Amino acid sequence: MHRKLKGIISEIIPPIVLRGANAVAPWRSSLRQPELTGEKGAEWYDASFDSSEHWSSHYTTSEYYFLWSVIVDRIKKLGARSILEIGCGSGQLACLLADKVKCRYIGFDFSDKRIRYAQKVCSGFSFVQQDVFKTDLFRASDYDTVICTEFLEHVESDTDVLNKIRKGTKFFGTVPNFPFVSHVRHFANEDEVRSRYAKYFVDLSVDVFLANSTGKVFYLLEGTIL
Repeated sequence: MHRKLKGIISEIIPPIVLRGANAVAPWRSSLRQPELTGEKGAEWYDASFDSSEHWSSHYTTSEYYFLWSVIVDRIKKLGARSILEIGCGSGQLACLLADKVKCRYIGFDFSDKRIRYAQKVCSGFSFVQQDVFKTDLFRASDYDTVICTEFLEHVESDTDVLNKIRKGTKFFGTVPNFPFVSHVRHFANEDEVRSRYAKYFVDLSVDVFLANSTGKVFYLLEGTIL
């Protein structure tokens, strides 16, 4: 079909016009299949880091800043001494944490480009490239608190990740109510969040944060790992 359409267009449009049209708005792009929704590999996150300045911007300019501020404030009040961040990305939340809280910190992510950027902009903290399903950080590192924002919805085996966290650890995480190309799941309301995750915690609370006027919501999970 692709080749047949290309042939028809070539026959009815003069070559000089066709070349000009291809230069400003390639017709091929409209024929490409949309990217499938689901779990992505490290290369996808490397590419998305390169394609958007958002991931290298100061944390105060991020759409997540209001939510990160709540988490950091709660961590500060908790008196956390040692933090492990799952899926730390380019270190934006870590930079906010470094500015507000005195603590030990290690963050990990499987995107090499994001980790290298985090190491550059937040040199006082430790960042390592690790796969959440292969790392020994859950067992070998020292932490009393785990941060896991906008991560659980991106992996099929999200509950396996929770099972890796040391019992008695304080947990702060977020999940969304909207779909995205790299989302495996999203949640219609806080009851759905509790239904999926409550059994992994001694005491799970779920707070709802409205992000914009169109109904975009983030659910903030706080609790102690069972």
